[in-house]
Amino acid sequence: MSFVIMTVGKTHSGKTTFGKEIAKKLKHVCLLDSDEIAEFLRDKYPDLYDKDFVKGSNELASGYHLKRMVVLDVYRQALKTKLPIISTSANSTKKIRTEVRRLAKKSGRKVIMVYFNLPETLLVGRIKASQRSQKCLYHSKDFIDLLVNKQKQRFEAPNKKEADYFLEITDEVSGVKAFKEVIKLLKEQVV
Repeated sequence: MSFVIMTVGKTHSGKTTFGKEIAKKLKHVCLLDSDEIAEFLRDKYPDLYDKDFVKGSNELASGYHLKRMVVLDVYRQALKTKLPIISTSANSTKKIRTEVRRLAKKSGRKVIMVYFNLPETLLVGRIKASQRSQKCLYHSKDFIDLLVNKQKQRFEAPNKKEADYFLEITDEVSGVKAFKEVIKLLKEQVV
């Protein structure tokens, strides 16, 4: 039995950092980051991938669909391996999470969902202090705009029924606890 670790949360909540720390601790995993895929598409195929949303609206643009197709294709290929998969995307809608889970179940995997449920004030502070590249942004002028405008309207909070294991991070203490629990579950699968 292998796992899919699905992170869920808004920008700057720590999803990618969490995934990279898990990957560093375990070594042999597939770390799937949609921001890296967005940057790759923007750099290599700028005429195909220009943005996720139609300018000035919440309507999805063709760039979003291209990015989603690439992410799903990489995910499907990773499911053919025995590697644990860490998806550090926002996984912000129930529709996306349902598809990730359906494919995981089809390949005989259990889903560990880690929900980064942090206060918006903390996220805004992290954004202001961040040096993170904005190359992955195609639908917002900056990360504050992404958080306050796009994600506030589109984000759907997950619930425990969406995963085999559900961990919620609300602060640093619960983050450390969730990290240890994920490591424990992944190490148990190896034994």
